[in-house]
Amino acid sequence: MIKRTFQLVLLLVLILNPGIRGQSAYPSTGMSGMAATAHPLASAAAIDMLKSGGNAVDAAVAAAFTIGVVEPDGSGLGGGGGMVIYLKNEQKSWFINYYGRSSERASELNFSSSRDNSTAKAIGVPGTVAGLLMAHEKFGSLPLKKVMEPAISHAEYGFPIDQTLAKLILDNIDKIMSDPATASIFLDDGFPRMEGEILVQRELGKVLRLISEQGSKGFYEGPLAESFVKGISARGGVLTEKDFASYKPELTVPLQGTYRGYDILSSNVPQSGISLIQGLNMLENFDLRASGHYSESARTLHIMAEVDKLIYADRYQYLGDPDFVDVPVAGLTSKEYARERFNGINQSKLDPPRYRDAEYGEPGVYDKNYKKEPVLEAEPAGGHTTHLSVIDKDGNAVALTQTLGLFFGSGQTVSGVLFNSAMTNFSYNAENVNYLQDSKQCRTSITPTVILKNGNPFLILGSPGASRIITTIIELVVNVIDFGMDVNEANLAPRFYCQKFEDYLHVESGIKPEVRAELEWMGHPVKVYEGIDLFFGGAQMIYVDPTTGEYSGSADKRRGGIAIGY
Repeated sequence: MIKRTFQLVLLLVLILNPGIRGQSAYPSTGMSGMAATAHPLASAAAIDMLKSGGNAVDAAVAAAFTIGVVEPDGSGLGGGGGMVIYLKNEQKSWFINYYGRSSERASELNFSSSRDNSTAKAIGVPGTVAGLLMAHEKFGSLPLKKVMEPAISHAEYGFPIDQTLAKLILDNIDKIMSDPATASIFLDDGFPRMEGEILVQRELGKVLRLISEQGSKGFYEGPLAESFVKGISARGGVLTEKDFASYKPELTVPLQGTYRGYDILSSNVPQSGISLIQGLNMLENFDLRASGHYSESARTLHIMAEVDKLIYADRYQYLGDPDFVDVPVAGLTSKEYARERFNGINQSKLDPPRYRDAEYGEPGVYDKNYKKEPVLEAEPAGGHTTHLSVIDKDGNAVALTQTLGLFFGSGQTVSGVLFNSAMTNFSYNAENVNYLQDSKQCRTSITPTVILKNGNPFLILGSPGASRIITTIIELVVNVIDFGMDVNEANLAPRFYCQKFEDYLHVESGIKPEVRAELEWMGHPVKVYEGIDLFFGGAQMIYVDPTTGEYSGSADKRRGGIAIGY
């Protein structure tokens, strides 16, 4: 019988105040463990594992399975993701890439991003189950059934719909109504399920229980996989049983960099740790503290926005699946290349006068192994994701980001599993590095990150937010390292976003009016979001005090969640 005392207390709180996730940004402290996720029940699942003797990987896997149940708009069994794992005693780090892949028959798709986003054509091979089970098998310590108990329980017995999920159901009603199976989950007699209602997903619970008993094979082979293929094919998709049976997550090392004496561990290509490291390398050439915080200094914000613009120009030009294209990793992450790019910034005005005119650089000069020069093209900016951060009593840390792609993925549910919209992230220009090919991974913005100081975890963070993920994480790192903010202050600080294929500099209204006015004088077309807005992500962060070893967690108020420590 599951030990659910702590979870039941939280469930009672949610029932009494179902809007809690959308209203909260709870800081938390502890010395024995910490979990920060986008939902109280996922954080509770992680803490339950730690209190049961599990490690950070057990806790992260439990939280990841649970978040797919209680935050079904952002991730789930039908999606994919990536996680950075740091094992403190061994001083070793790992990266598991479990993002989805295109079908072996993807070239047969006549896919249109404007027509097929909410159809079975948008579905790629899901990687979440394989990735989470790989992490548990290699690094976990508790039995799989124990780790999956919270997710199974919340699927079978239900949980109260909170304010955030209720709003997203309403906002995505057309997609949900496009598939009867999806509609049966999120609608009641044709009407959107409301805040406070108990959402039960019994069919999903059966799938989770099957995975807990049979492992990865129960999902990727046999009758369940056959039902997936049959259902997807009947709706125009092209996934095959071979696609499912042959899917394997990738276990590698994280991409590594440094920033002002801190070590950065982040997601490897084709995920976007490379852009985070490049951006931080560029900012090392500028005294941010002397210039002032970006919310109060137009010069600082201008410099950071110009850095964002340039790293996105390079990202669109060079980042793709390394099994298919040559990515100049060494060049893009080199300090010398970053200095060259930074020195090209006009520090007094937007130059060139449109973000779209920003040119990519030539990192191949700093990468002797690089051979190719691909074609520049943007990717869709929409999408939803989830992130969770966990640390245990021994200092082992996990940063995990997973996604369905767009909100509610493709909108297609088969055998209780809501599937991703991975195909929307590919390019359909044959000269582009991110061009759709058979059995290929698309470029993705997810950037789970662990930052170390002298071999000890210092900051564990990540965020949803599609293309805003990279800029959000850069701002959070700057807030903590350069401006000395605690994690809650860093999370609540106003945010901004721009990139090469944007027409505006997007800013929250916490950026001072005089700063916004000066930015416009410098040439930036400013678009203001009142208050704080989920457009700018929903970061989940853990800070480790280098002196006391105390853990401090923060869940982003923009999308809600909770950090729990003990």
